[in-house]
Amino acid sequence: MDIPMVQTDNPHSTRHPRRCTAHSTRTKQLCGRWAMKGQRVCMKHGGKAPAALAKAEEAVQLAELKLRGLAPIAVQELENLVTHAESEPVRLAAARDLADRSIGKAVEKIQVAAQVAVVKPW
Repeated sequence: MDIPMVQTDNPHSTRHPRRCTAHSTRTKQLCGRWAMKGQRVCMKHGGKAPAALAKAEEAVQLAELKLRGLAPIAVQELENLVTHAESEPVRLAAARDLADRSIGKAVEKIQVAAQVAVVKPW
């Protein structure tokens, strides 16, 4: 999955959107650490502060609510594709997606039978 890069102050460099946005006071360079979940900074630059953790938790909950609100619309679109799509591959893919989301994906299980013999040379 490709994540789009974000343009920084420097017109020649890009950074990952989940990287810390804080700058070093000594080198003036961007911090290279990953930002904490729901935040723009890492734990070393204030991400562990109680206020920052509370704000991040609120942002994550809001994002989850938005996703839950979009789920019925997505299911309706899949149902529409299953029943009205002209292309058979599109109908099949939509039906597979509906089945995967309603009853769950098939479990892939690999059983391995092995025996380990330890030979002591002493």
